Amino acid sequence: MQKWRLAKLLIIGSIIGGLAVWTNSAAQEAEYNLAHRDIFGSLRRAPVRFSHEVHSETLAQDGCGVCHHVADESSGKPVYVEGEEQGCQECHLRQEDHRKPALREAYHGSCTVCHRRLIKSKRPQYGPSTCGGCHKKQSNENPSG
Repeated sequence: MQKWRLAKLLIIGSIIGGLAVWTNSAAQEAEYNLAHRDIFGSLRRAPVRFSHEVHSETLAQDGCGVCHHVADESSGKPVYVEGEEQGCQECHLRQEDHRKPALREAYHGSCTVCHRRLIKSKRPQYGPSTCGGCHKKQSNENPSG
């Protein structure tokens, strides 16, 4: 009888946990522009079109901690804490602050390093590793004529 109650509790907990993860990922926009004019002002390069969906699927085996982290209170080093996922701009500012790199460096440090690591590992999916690969100029032309 006790085992059955424990099994029911585990099933219910798994369902609730799965719903929480699904709700969090469903709330995330699928694609958006990384421009942050409010932080950077005018941009020297085109905004980066970022697909959270593609990155989540491609990096599923690595987990959300590949990108999302908070500073560990005791060591100050970045760690992943489930449920505390935020965009980079929530912690990284225009300028370096208290051992945190500026937003531009945080993006470049995470994105280009990860893309190059994936290329070297010969994974079938990886991102661009050059400036123009991410910073693509948007065409103002109407393709439908």
